[in-house]
Amino acid sequence: MQHAVLMSGMIDVLDWIGTFVFALSGGLLGVQKRFDLFGVLFLSFVVAVAGGIMRDVLIGAVPPVAVTEIQYFLIAMAGGLITFYSYFSVVSRQRQILLLD
Repeated sequence: MQHAVLMSGMIDVLDWIGTFVFALSGGLLGVQKRFDLFGVLFLSFVVAVAGGIMRDVLIGAVPPVAVTEIQYFLIAMAGGLITFYSYFSVVSRQRQILLLD
């Protein structure tokens, strides 16, 4: 029983890390294209959750988890804000972001 709970928690954490890294990638592109804050946040959200939404729809898990659980929205917004306000710090870690992406 503890093993199943641990694995479930680990999968959630890895999913959140992936969402955050995708949000950073989207935010980097938005800042490079000189988007305003709203554009960067929107692009961060789309890049962070679009793949998961598509997966959920294709396997029939409707409504998608990224739409029903607020943490995915908050993680994507955090990634976008961090990228917008700390662009040079984030871009200096672009290799690590691309590796995780």
